[in-house]
Amino acid sequence: MAGIVIGVQLPGLLALSYFTNSWPLSLAVIVLLSVPYLPLMAHPWRDRPQPFWARAALLTFFVWWAGCLAGWLLGPLVLVAARLMGLSAGVAVTAASVLSMAAGLRALWPHPRTVRRTIHVDNLPPAFDGYRIVHLSDIHCGPWTPAGRVRQWVARINDLEADLVAVTGDLITSGEAYVPAVSSALGDLRARDGVFACMGNHDYFTDGEAFAGVLRGAGLNLLRNAGQLVHRGDDSLYVSGVDDTWTRRNDMAAALAARPPGRFTLLLAHDPALFPEAARCGVDLTLSGHTHGGQVAIPGMARKVNLARLVTRFSMGLYRVGASALYVSRGAGTTGPPIRLGAPAEIAVLTLRLRSQQTAEGPGAVVRVAEAIRRDIHGVQDGDQHVVVGN
Repeated sequence: MAGIVIGVQLPGLLALSYFTNSWPLSLAVIVLLSVPYLPLMAHPWRDRPQPFWARAALLTFFVWWAGCLAGWLLGPLVLVAARLMGLSAGVAVTAASVLSMAAGLRALWPHPRTVRRTIHVDNLPPAFDGYRIVHLSDIHCGPWTPAGRVRQWVARINDLEADLVAVTGDLITSGEAYVPAVSSALGDLRARDGVFACMGNHDYFTDGEAFAGVLRGAGLNLLRNAGQLVHRGDDSLYVSGVDDTWTRRNDMAAALAARPPGRFTLLLAHDPALFPEAARCGVDLTLSGHTHGGQVAIPGMARKVNLARLVTRFSMGLYRVGASALYVSRGAGTTGPPIRLGAPAEIAVLTLRLRSQQTAEGPGAVVRVAEAIRRDIHGVQDGDQHVVVGN
């Protein structure tokens, strides 16, 4: 881990050595900037309040580190462009450094984008055609996502006037310090048919049973391997939730046990690794989080090139297996360094439509790289990705 933290800073080291003409001085600056973060590596998931000076030092490091990370991509591009334009090396290095540090600052932007997506599904009861679900995931309330910010997100969601709000776990990072705050904030969520939630792996980095009780006390419909019907006139859909996979509490059969035969099923599952099983069980739509979209991704190729792809193929956006669909949120908060490069935080507004209502759409034969980058930057995701799942 220490090697990654230091290695990412190579573009910054090269730039500093160019400007200072001193390798020892450049190395000293990097060590000085890294010192506040290195002790945290021993306990990367531990959340605890920090004094102002410690937060200021860490923020400085995070901006620097994110800028160096951006420099791996921007640096070569700017240097090549400068050479083609006949600019001096000094101008090229300065431009690359400024752009990289600007990207580093932007990476700490704490406000999720509102992503709107229409999902066409089969088996949707007519009364639910046009049904709007607001999907919130991976809040990670803690020092870098304080309760006040979560309350701002709650206010934004309430202004959307959703039919249903789905909260898919990882409400904290660890410990009990932020359990009352995040539970109280989420208790203010409002939707026509209620607020439903499931537990994530980080929600058990404390006393998970006690946390579940606090969430229920705040008014959330917490679904732990359970489900219930939501009615619209004579029609209904089955809303279910499955528990955490890391602690092996997940039980798909129990979550779907009360489902009437043939009923449209919405499943809240923090870990998208459960999607293949959900598809085999006839779940129509699964909502997940967990991946954060990798937090770091390559703009224009974010769906395919991000850190989460090292551990899962379901990293962000919409996937399908037959008639079953999965939507993976990039999440609202962060873990580890509170940065996002190419994988912006999101609050998703998902509109359900009968597949028969789908109109012909899609990009032309040629997709420009600039358009792909624009879609990533603004939180717009590509079309459905169909996957094949073995038994």
